[in-house]
Order: sequence, then structure tokens, then C-alpha cells
Amino acid sequence: MPAYIDNWSKNYRYEKVAGIMTLKRFQLLRRYFHFNDNLKDDGDRYYKVRPLLKRIRENCLHVEEETRFSIDEMMVPHKGTRAGSRKQYIKNKPKKWGFKIFVRAGVSGIVYDFLIYGGDDTFRFNSFTDEENGMGLGSKVVLALAKSIRQPACKVLCFDNFFTSIELLQHLRNEYGIFSLGTIRQNRLRGAEVKLPTDKNLKKKGRGFHAQVVCNKNKIVIVKWLDNKCVTVASTYIDSHPIQVVVRYKKEEKRKAPVTCPNMIKEYNTNMGGVDLSDMLIALYRTPFRGHRWYLPIFSQMLDICVNNAWLLYRRDLKREKPKPLKTFRFEICESLLRFGRTAKNNTSQTNASSTKTIQKPVAERPPDAIRYDQVAHYPTLTPNRGRCMHCTKGQTKFLCQKCKIRLFEICESLLRFGRTAKNNTSQTNASSTKTIQKPVAERPPDAIRYDQVAHYPTLTPNRGRCMHCTKGQTKFLCQKCKIRLCLLPERNCFLAYHTQK
Repeated sequence: MPAYIDNWSKNYRYEKVAGIMTLKRFQLLRRYFHFNDNLKDDGDRYYKVRPLLKRIRENCLHVEEETRFSIDEMMVPHKGTRAGSRKQYIKNKPKKWGFKIFVRAGVSGIVYDFLIYGGDDTFRFNSFTDEENGMGLGSKVVLALAKSIRQPACKVLCFDNFFTSIELLQHLRNEYGIFSLGTIRQNRLRGAEVKLPTDKNLKKKGRGFHAQVVCNKNKIVIVKWLDNKCVTVASTYIDSHPIQVVVRYKKEEKRKAPVTCPNMIKEYNTNMGGVDLSDMLIALYRTPFRGHRWYLPIFSQMLDICVNNAWLLYRRDLKREKPKPLKTFRFEICESLLRFGRTAKNNTSQTNASSTKTIQKPVAERPPDAIRYDQVAHYPTLTPNRGRCMHCTKGQTKFLCQKCKIRLFEICESLLRFGRTAKNNTSQTNASSTKTIQKPVAERPPDAIRYDQVAHYPTLTPNRGRCMHCTKGQTKFLCQKCKIRLCLLPERNCFLAYHTQK
């Protein structure tokens, strides 16, 4: 939507959003949306969002790490005027204006650590030795993000020429045991530029030519390679061999042709794209959160980082099956959040009070309240014999709760009310289910909702409809949470089969 109020507008109303709460309710919550107490500001430039940043960073640090990481800048788009000097400009980024975050990500794009730039306040919560304090901003950023690596020995860090220096490469290897690789500027070579050919001489050799300098004392290799332009790379664990072959487009010949490439360059290109991949995934489905308050875009960015990390971890753990696309994954998260708590809005204590008045005579052994109200796996079973309903005590029924082992009458919908805490949901369910069964094809719930075994209660509707599971018969029973029809017969219990994961 162009603006969030369009979700409630007459012409563009989106029922899945507008049906959760009113526009005034949303605006009231948004108005008082804060992450910290403004009266206890300690001078931190990001004090308003510091608890959020700390909590998300802690969760990122608990993720099982890869062996190869990249460090780069990530921009949070923002052009507002209230951010002051927090707002930065980077000309080479797609989103040039915004907040700058230094990110350590894996090759897969998973974000493991981050550090938001705040000028002199950037390293407020980091400590360095005297030697490390003497390094520049880029080197200190790498050190701050490298210190959080678990078991750093033999891990690999890649970064671009904004961060790379000879002193940093030596320090990472000697003090932390971390191997590193990065492009480096000519004014940071510390004398190695004398032994390397100039750009002019290298261009005479032709595209694909490279030169290498090795410092055995410091265990550093520097390679200069000619592609479209000259590129200089330094490393503490790899050199130019074996020579690789890459495909490049040649303007003179107007076609692609093979070009020789040092192994160090190929390694750098393979491992350096983690942060850019994370940026790309965020840009695909960015969470819109516009407003005058400067910290709302940061909250939006953190939310997207969490969702993308969850999707990438899901893909990493799902080895045999085909993973869901990111769009479907985000949609199912939204569906789960929208449906969460919709079947039990009041507290258990309210249910206890109402159900105590209804059930007066102890006919059979009742389950404890912890079992009765847990809303987990309470599936109905159709038995051959009838018995007294435990809730209304007015009629005989063949339905038995599989978990509680008590009978509940289907006509008075005690089967639904017994484990529920809201009194008025039955009428709402009948109205909403009537709308649902009029559609030719009912919307299927995501698997996360289908198999969660929470609050899946059958509702008896006046009209029949096609069973969603067996598609063979007509049934009056509707799952109150999934909004789909399922058979409930002695010979065919589709309600239980549909909600049971095989």
C-alpha cells in the first residue's frame, strides 16, 4: 500500500489487516511505540533503539556459524531531517542516504553480528588494546566484529579496501588466529608497491596478467591483477596459485572470452558477497515503516534481518525437500501472527468462572484445568454409543474428546466452548464460516498453522460443504481455526487425519 491508512480505506481496504484492529487502534499503538525510557537518556546517540539492537544482536550471535565471513557496510534508507548527523551518505550504494551499519555475514547471507555507525559513539560498548586504538576506523570495525566469532582459529574474514591494512591482517592472524583476505589501497602497501609493477606497465602486459609479492616474515601475500582495471589484494592464508580461468566480456571483440585469474581473486569474489546478498533479500520485500521519528526505519531493518535470517536457516536445515520461496515464508509468518490468539482472547481465569457455573454435576472424571485449557490436540472422536454431554448436561452425544476422554454435545457446540475462553466467538465463527463456504475454493492454511495442534475445534454449521481432506463427501463440520470443512464420521475421521503430520 502507498500509505498504511489505505489498508482501512474504502477503495483499497485489505481485510486481513483491517479485520485485526481499527485504524484508530493502530495509530494509538504506533503513537506510543518506543523501545527505551526517554527520561533516562545517557547520551548514547542510538539510545532510543539500543535495547532493540542489543536483543537482536544477542540472538544473531547464538546462530551456528559458518567458517567464512565478509564484513561490509549496510545502508538503512532514510532521508528524514530529524536524524541529524546519524544520517550518512555513501555514493556507491543503491540507497545512498540513511543509517550506516557495519555487518558481519556468512557466505549464505546470514547476519551474525553488526555495529551501527555513530561517529565518536560507534565503539561505546567495545574495548580495545592500546595497539588496536592506534588503528583507523575501518580496522577497529573489523576487530570489533571479529571478537564475537566463536572459535576464531582458522576462520576466514573478507573485507574491501575501506577496512584492509597490512597491520590489520597481521593483528588478526597473530592475536586471534583469524585468516583474512581483502582488497587494499595503494597507499597502505607499506613498501610493497615498489616491488609491484605500476598500473601503466601492467596494462602493457594485457588483461589477465598478475604480479605477486610475498613477505615470509609477516606471512602476507600481495597480488596485483589486471581486469578492466588494476586490482590489488592482500591475504594471510592464500596466494595466486593455482591460476583460475574466468569469463569476461571484451568490448573490442564484442563477446565473452576466458581470462586468467589468480586464485586469491577467485576466493575473494566467492566469499565477499554475504552482506550484499543480505541487502538484496531485504530490498525484495522491505517492511514499510515511514514516519517522522528517525528510529522507525532502523526497527524496520532489524525486523527484515530477523525474517531473512530465519528463512536462510530454514533453507540450511531443509536439505532434502525443496524450500519455500522467501515471499511464501514471509506470508506464512504473517498468517501465523494474524491467527495467533484469535481463538482464545480472554484469560484462562475467565473461562474457569464461566465453565464452573455451567458444569454443576460431576458425572465423570474431569481433566485438570492445565489439560482442559491447553488447546493442544483436542480432537473429537465419533463413538458407537451415546452419553451425557459434560458441558451442557442436556443431551446425549456420540462425540468424545480424544484427549480429555469426556463426551461433548455437537449440536450445542459444547465441543467448541469447553476448551475455549471467549463466549462470543461462536456467533462470530458462524458468520465468518458462512462467508468462507460460499467461495468455490477455500483458502488452505499454511503448514505452520495446520500442524500446530493448538485450538483446532470443530464447529457445526447449518449448511454442508466439500471435505478439504478426502474430497469425497459433504460435511457440516468446519475447523474453527483453519476455516475449512472436514469429515467427522465413525469410518472416516478426516478432522484428525488432516491435523496430524505424517
